[in-house]
Amino acid sequence: MFYRYRFESAIYDTLSRIPLHVRLKLDVTGVKISLKGWLAFGLEERAVLCHLPVESDEERKAFFSYLDFLSRRYFGAGAFVVAPVASPPWEDLSRIPNSVMEQSREKEPTVTLHEWAGWDLYQRYALCKLSVSKNEPEQFFAALREFRERSG
Repeated sequence: MFYRYRFESAIYDTLSRIPLHVRLKLDVTGVKISLKGWLAFGLEERAVLCHLPVESDEERKAFFSYLDFLSRRYFGAGAFVVAPVASPPWEDLSRIPNSVMEQSREKEPTVTLHEWAGWDLYQRYALCKLSVSKNEPEQFFAALREFRERSG
């Protein structure tokens, strides 16, 4: 499955950036890749990474193995491994991360716990990642508006 966000739609034809859904997969599998590394892969290879699931341990291992294979093929070294995100804040329905609360109150009504609990994992992940990103802060507000439109 490849979760596509409307606010990211401009990148999907060329996969010129690492989609948020792939960034989630990288976080849960404990792999780091730079944009330069991502772009070194062929479009078809990037598309495979977009579509590979990571729901089960077996799927996470397959995702990691494929990314490790690509890293060895293109860079002569295995994938850069880090610890997978432990206790991800986007999985906690009872608490809105501070970064999301603070970012949302800058231009929009503050995210409510009802909204947070009603959004799916991919939406909560996007808000968590975008709320701490220093690049393109407008992406956070575009995502927030998109998620509010979908649920409203």
